[in-house]
This record gives sequence, structure tokens and C-alpha cells, in this order.
Amino acid sequence: DRERMDTKRLSRRALVVLALFLVSRSFPAFAAEDWKREWEKTIEAAKREGEVVVYGPHNPMYRALWDTFQRNYPGITINFLPGKGSEHTQRVLAERRAGKYIADLVMGGSSSYRSFPPGTLEPLRGHLILPETYDESAWWQKKLWFADPKNDSGVVLTGEVGTRRGSYNTKLLDAKEIQSWWDLLKPKFKGKLGTFDPLVAGGGGETFSFFYASPALGPQFITRLLTETDILVTRHLEQGTDWLAQGKIIFYIGSGQPVMKAKQQGLPVDLLPHSLKEGEIMGGGSCCMALLNHAPHPNAARVFVNWVLSREGQIAWQKYSESNSLRTDIPKDSLPSWGVPQKGVDYFMLNSSENQDPARIKAMEKIAREALKKIQR
Repeated sequence: DRERMDTKRLSRRALVVLALFLVSRSFPAFAAEDWKREWEKTIEAAKREGEVVVYGPHNPMYRALWDTFQRNYPGITINFLPGKGSEHTQRVLAERRAGKYIADLVMGGSSSYRSFPPGTLEPLRGHLILPETYDESAWWQKKLWFADPKNDSGVVLTGEVGTRRGSYNTKLLDAKEIQSWWDLLKPKFKGKLGTFDPLVAGGGGETFSFFYASPALGPQFITRLLTETDILVTRHLEQGTDWLAQGKIIFYIGSGQPVMKAKQQGLPVDLLPHSLKEGEIMGGGSCCMALLNHAPHPNAARVFVNWVLSREGQIAWQKYSESNSLRTDIPKDSLPSWGVPQKGVDYFMLNSSENQDPARIKAMEKIAREALKKIQR
């Protein structure tokens, strides 16, 4: 009996130690303090700093976001410099070589976060003050997602769905005929398919990365799709949609944004209305945000980051970006039905650190390049 009681005591202690460990991993160091007091102190310090400097992409949605933030925190101005991700990376590195620390945050697509030298990006979790930001149960699959190699700095905010499952000519194809990507290898599709070049990032490359990683598709599918179907390949963003509308092809692989614009203009094109058997891509676009280390306005940057990750911030982000926020505790009724993740669908998180691995992307590109060489002979 005594041995049994000792065993029970040890088990309880082990559970307590485990619980404390998990808490320490999940919450910032100051979470045991009064977070409201910490938040108020940070806001006051942020107002004294007066601004937060953000480097990010050319995207009209940001203006509405900045206005919403500044209505809530009128003492903090957002100084925003738009540009391409590669330009911002080079700008930050050049500034730092000159001993200048100007930007507080970088925002944009997931691939740019791999270009910063180790230590340039600041681990995010330690800067989260509002409980609703570090409660990871409120996020998709109950965790925060990151795009950077260390998986702790470039937080992924949105998970766009539906736009990379393919699009079709509504007069020439019944969408129900395609339930699997393998259906595209059927004889009836030969000479009637198009794709954005899989060797170009941000277009076909994202969908082909999914093909490569999917156990149900893989390199074999990429090779057969590119070599057996007489598929048309373009590097012009609008051309695939033009081919669809003209009936030159009946199914197109690539970004769905041009297709949605063409549909609104009354052309006979649309996104495939359902997910396919092998799953679906989630991600893409101006998805992500990271703090830079040695931020010149650390408190203002902290307020900004906490607001963006809050329910209020993500409701605004989802509204103005018109894409699904990875927060699951906010309304989704502003999104079209095809833009909301569905239960039972296997999603490939395009923007995750794992799926942005350059080695994996290069392996996919090698398969695609070899296949494209065969059809160009």
C-alpha cells in the first residue's frame, strides 16, 4: 500500500511538472503579471515613441488597415514603405551595414523571410501581451504558424483557400467531371489544359509544390501532367484566364484571382467549386508579419503586433484582405463559401516553414524542368 501511495505521489508530481512546462512554452514570460498593467504601460511608451515603421508590399488593403489601427491608437502613426519583398530584404541589410535601424516590422509573402540572415528576425511569442494573441487554441489547428526557417518569427496570418484548386470554362466543362487531379490525365483533356509556369514562384510553382509534396500525387503526377497532356504553359498572369474564356482550354492551373475578375465581367469562367480528392492548398498572398530585432520603436511595434493578432485586428485583416484569417474564433460570413476552410479536407499549408524549404522547392523545380524540356523538343 505504501508503495502504491508513493507511486501516486510521484505521478502527481510528474503531472504538475509537465503542466508547468507546457504553460512556460505556451505563454510569454510576463504572462504571470497583470497583463492589463503591462498592456497599459506598453501603450503609453508607444505613444512617446510616436510611430511604428513597417516595410511591406504594394497592396491597397493596407491603407484601410492602418486607418483602423490609428483610430484605436491615435498617438501612434504608421510609417509605411511599400515595395517588393526582395527589395525590403536588401534595404534592411544595407541599412544595418551602415549602422542604421529604421524598420520595426516587415510584412508580405512567406518566401521573403528565408532571405534574412539568422538573428535579424525577432522571435514573436515573447512580445505577445494580450491573452487572446498567445492563446493558440484560437488559431487554425490550434497553433500559430510561422514561415521563417526557425519557425518562430514570421507569423502567418491568413490561409487563403479555393483560389489554387483550378479554374474552368463553365460552358465547355461540367465541374463534376473533375474529382481528382488525376482526372486531368484522361484523354478528353488532352490539348485542353493550361498552367502558369511551375518554375515561377507565386504562380504555378505554388500548386506544383503541393503536387510534389502530396503522397497521392508526387513527382510522377508532375511528369505525366506536363508530358502527356499537351498542356499550354504561360508566364503571363492574365493569359490563362484569356485562354479559358476563349475556349482554347477548358481547365487552368494557376492563381484564381484573375479568374474571379473575369467572372465578375460576365465571362464564362469560374473557380472549381469543390475540393479535390487529394486535398487543397491553403496560403499564398500577403500573408505574414515579422518583428525585426533592435527595433527602433519597440513598444509601438509591440502594440501593433498585438493588435494585428487580436480578434479585432484579424477581423479587419480578413475584411480588407478578402482572405481567410487563421483565427478560427472570428466570423467568416464576409468570405465567399469557397474561401472558408471545410471540415474533412486535407489542407497543404503553403506558407509554413516546412513547405517553404528551398531544398524541397528545388527538387520540385528539377522534376518540372526536366518534364518541360521534353515537351519543348
